[in-house]
Amino acid sequence: MGKKREKKEDPPPAGAPLWMVTYSDMVTLLLCFFVMQLSMANFLDPGKVDAALESLRAAFSTGGVFRTPEVTAEAAKNSDMPESQDENKDVLVAELRDVLSQQIAQDMIRMTQTKTEVRMRLDESIMFRTGSSELHPMAYKVISDIAQALEGEKVTVVVEGHADADGSEETRNWELSSARAVAVVAELRNRYGRDGLPVIDGKHLKAVGMGEFRPAEIKDGASKWNRRVEIVIRGRGTAAQGAAFKVESIIGVGNGG
Repeated sequence: MGKKREKKEDPPPAGAPLWMVTYSDMVTLLLCFFVMQLSMANFLDPGKVDAALESLRAAFSTGGVFRTPEVTAEAAKNSDMPESQDENKDVLVAELRDVLSQQIAQDMIRMTQTKTEVRMRLDESIMFRTGSSELHPMAYKVISDIAQALEGEKVTVVVEGHADADGSEETRNWELSSARAVAVVAELRNRYGRDGLPVIDGKHLKAVGMGEFRPAEIKDGASKWNRRVEIVIRGRGTAAQGAAFKVESIIGVGNGG
């Protein structure tokens, strides 16, 4: 009796397995979809570009394919990230520690600080002539020092003018407080940095007249502080911590209430 012949298996079909073809088609379609989204993105808006790239990273799990650029020292200097607190103080103490010591001693400037803003209160007597929106000679030095401290900081500055209810017509108080705020903003706008550009771009400056309707929340000398200008500094993007320390260096280490 002869040996039973073993049946040989048929060889696999040529080409890639069917599942691989289907998978490749799906990946190709996904790639086309995300490339289309990326092509429609507004490249003038870095945030949208980053979001599109993040979608690609998540979809294909490429991890290190799109490398995050290294932050150079120059880039860090020009970024929104504030320097350390100690560095800000060390740099500014030498330049601004005694700039307004006389005015601080005479209680002409006060400051309050929160997580989102720095608010400087400037007494009428060092900023304007009585009953006028014309800047006092002393005001130019004060504004110059503030502008110098804010050079290079990414901040928005709001200047508020305030009047008191001294018997004047309400319209007059609105006009005076608004004109005073505009005068300070105009002088800030005219301050230029070492690069020859305005220290604060006009689009980040705002003047507001409050009239007599925002009396100072200060117990001592409240009537005097009702006639004031407030300079409010807020950070753009990140918190204005660096700017806060710069302004603090101008007016001293203590905060006024």
